[in-house]
Parts: sequence; C-alpha cells; structure tokens
Amino acid sequence: MCGIGDHSARLGAELLRRGHEVVVYSRGPVQPHPEAPEVEVHAAVSTAPIGIAHEIATAIEAWRPTDLILQYTGQMWGAWRFGTPGPALLAARARAAGAKITLIAHEIFVPLYRRPDLLVSALLQRVYFAQLLRSCDHLFVTTESRIRYVAPYCEALRLPPPRVIRIGPNALPSPRFERGVSGPPGPRIGLFSTAALGKRFDVVLDAFAQVVEQLPSAELVLIGDLGSSVRPGVRQIKEALRRHPAADRIRLTGKLPLARIAAEVAALDIYLFPMNTGANTRSGTLPVALGSGLPVVAIAGTETDAGLFHDGENVIFARALESGAFAQAALRLWREPALRAKVAAGALRLYAEHLSWQPITDGLLAAI
Repeated sequence: MCGIGDHSARLGAELLRRGHEVVVYSRGPVQPHPEAPEVEVHAAVSTAPIGIAHEIATAIEAWRPTDLILQYTGQMWGAWRFGTPGPALLAARARAAGAKITLIAHEIFVPLYRRPDLLVSALLQRVYFAQLLRSCDHLFVTTESRIRYVAPYCEALRLPPPRVIRIGPNALPSPRFERGVSGPPGPRIGLFSTAALGKRFDVVLDAFAQVVEQLPSAELVLIGDLGSSVRPGVRQIKEALRRHPAADRIRLTGKLPLARIAAEVAALDIYLFPMNTGANTRSGTLPVALGSGLPVVAIAGTETDAGLFHDGENVIFARALESGAFAQAALRLWREPALRAKVAAGALRLYAEHLSWQPITDGLLAAI
C-alpha cells in the first residue's frame, strides 16, 4: 500500500470489473491489496533494479499480455538517486514479446541542480527516461503542468503527444453528513496525509491555532500515518503538536485501514490541502475529500489545473500557503453555509466527472 500501489490496485480492479484480465507485477514483498483483493499480484525475488526488471520481463514473456502499463518513477524499484535502466530493459523485452507499452509517469526526473552529484543524477534520469520512451506506445503524466517537460521527448521520438491521467482516490469516498452550524460544536477541520516533502503541516497547525481563537469548539483531525518518528519532519510535527496552544482539540488518528480513513474524512466539515504545488490531480488523498463532498482549502499552485479547479465553485483558494490565509478561508467557509454548500456540491461534480475511477479508466482505455 502506497501511492502507486493504491493506484495500481484501484485501476486493476476497475479493469477487471470491465472484463479485462489483469496481473500486477512488482518488487517484493507484495500481497493482495486489502481494498482490491481480486487483483492478482506477483513479486520479483531480486532486490536489484536490473534483476527485478529481468524477472518481471520473463514473467510477461510467459504470460504474453496484449498491453503493459508501466507505473514509472525515476527511482523505481529502490534505485538510488541515479535511477536505473531497468524499466527501459523491461519495456523493450515486453514490446518484443508483442505487448503495447503504456507509460504512466508519476514522477519523471529530478531538476537540474549545480551540485555535481545531483547534476549527474538529473542527467542520468533523463537518459534512462528517453531510452524507456523508445519502447513506449503511449505516455501519460498526472498533471497538465508536466506535459511541457515530456512533450519534447515525445516529439523527438515521434511518439503521440503526452496525455494526462488523473489519480483517483486511494480510499473510496464515503457519503458525508452535513452537520451545519446549528449541529454539534464545530467546525471539524482536517486533512489526510503523510509527512511527505511539500506537505505543510506547519501551516495547518498555525492556522488551526488562529481558528480556535475565534471558534474555541473547533477540532483538528490529522488522519493517517505520518510516518516513522525517526524522520526529522515527523519529529518536528509531533513536537509542534505537544507545544500547540490547542493541543487538546487536536486528534492524530495514526495508521488506519483505507475504509476507516474514508469514514474519518467524511466526518469532517472542512478539508485543508496544504500542498506546496497546490490543488492537483496527482494526489490520491484530495479526491477522497472531494468525493465526500467536502469544501477544500488549497492554493492555486504550479501543478493546479485551471481547467478543473475553480475558486468558489469546487475549491477555495487561499491567497497564499501561509497560516493566516488558510485560517481566513476556513473561517469564511464555516460562517457562510451557502458558500460551503456550493463548494461542496462543486467538489462532488469534479470528483464524479474527472477524479473517480470510472472516468479515469474510460480515458485510459480510449487512448490506448
């Protein structure tokens, strides 16, 4: 269970539902996904990226699928920062065995830094990516903003232009009960996230401190597993929680099954999405909130698709990724029930039309 693991399981389950045959191959250890146990999974025994590529390629040659969907990151299968030619070797062998290759690039390559080791890493990842594309029939990225990074590669290799495949929810949304201002004390504010790079828990905690000053009965729920406490970022969050002036109004759920996560999200009144790249279509957590009909506070960032996310219609854009802006947006939503209902209805439409697994799979099948 991880971002790409959840994506593979959900996409595989939807393809199975439509009558396709699906097998997921990955590096070990693997087990059937608890939310999609019907999807068959196989693990490579090798721990080295090249060995994993060889094992999976051999299995594909034996099974002879019509299509291979390769879920790609520049450092997949445990490769270090310099990446690996393993995916390119796998794709070449699968293509030679008769499969059409569809590449879904979740992460492409790291930026070009001046530090020598990082520069070499960035260049190698670009070389491996170009090698991989030589064997691909179709390329998808997860946000509109990433098309410009990969379009020159497609043009040079005379491939079809890259398309966008949006990421659906890892936890299937649950219906939400609208409590309203006249209901139990509130608002109940929250987010579902790990303490990953770019996710600004400091903004959420500081914003909640400002909300509580005006609404003492407010609650903050941090849903999911932050990650290992040995990580500096996790330690910083937990230390901030201990020092928080409204610590008694904050609940950290810890690790939960996905169905429980969906229920926790559905019990919120306002959802905060403090990602530094803004509301985007590469998150598996944001669609959980949208699909539950929650009004979401985010920013319009570098990976925000302006054709999908509309301020005051299906999301509320804070003026900046800072605590005062997020607190102001949350307070406005709570004090304006009509706005909250309008944004919630827009969130449900956005989810149903673009971010649920049905339209995502429709788009994929139509393209390949």
